[in-house]
Amino acid sequence: MTDTTETNMRELALKLLSTFHLSVPERKSVPPNGIPFSMLVDAVESQISNGGWFPAPLNDTAPAIGEGARIEVRNGNIWLHEQHEIGMGRYSDIVSRRVSSMRDAVTDFVRANGGAPIDSVSIDWSH
Repeated sequence: MTDTTETNMRELALKLLSTFHLSVPERKSVPPNGIPFSMLVDAVESQISNGGWFPAPLNDTAPAIGEGARIEVRNGNIWLHEQHEIGMGRYSDIVSRRVSSMRDAVTDFVRANGGAPIDSVSIDWSH
């Protein structure tokens, strides 16, 4: 991949994981096998280096996740925080667990948010 292609793919990966959607023109630039998993990991690592959370932090103004997960890096440890709907408009408590690597965190993040493909965009898990 050229540097421009790699940068574009990282931006698409970040958008896909942040919004769970890509536009039709964006989808056309995704390789036939899907977005490389390594690009998803790189995109999350880059985002977390700017604030410690992906996609957004939990705090006093946003104390709940709703449906899905968040990734946090705190004191050099990677945490996955997960919450799911358990009834009409009711959510479970947030369950937090430490994961061993960013690859594991992104894998679990994708799973917690509905799995792959994401918005019909495949993930190339082998790359």
